[in-house]
Amino acid sequence: MQYDEVGAMDQELKQIRDIWTQAFFSGDYEVLAQYEHEQFKVVYEQEGRVESNFVRYDRIAHAVKNGVWKPQKLAVEFEEFDYDKDLKHCQVLIGLQDQKQIRELWVREGVWKIIELRFLKRKKTAQDKSKN
Repeated sequence: MQYDEVGAMDQELKQIRDIWTQAFFSGDYEVLAQYEHEQFKVVYEQEGRVESNFVRYDRIAHAVKNGVWKPQKLAVEFEEFDYDKDLKHCQVLIGLQDQKQIRELWVREGVWKIIELRFLKRKKTAQDKSKN
């Protein structure tokens, strides 16, 4: 695999992630649907909850219609992109404040689509353990 190939994939995925993120924050579920895999799901590990894309689209549409769609912007500390050797899958690890992390799983079937968004359980730190 050549560096140019990885760079092109990286740029393509970053552009699609930007469009997908903007669509989320603006509540445009029709654009979200274009960039989310048909098996897309959101996993909330802390709550043990999984949300399908159709439930999400209904919830977003309802909130937008009622003028209450105001998702909170996250304070991102880092993003790490990890591609498989065939450049068909990418895992994006996003680090947030307070040691919270989100993992995105993207698959490339002609174009990049997100297949999973996972809010990871917060790992206990030495500082947390000393508070108990």
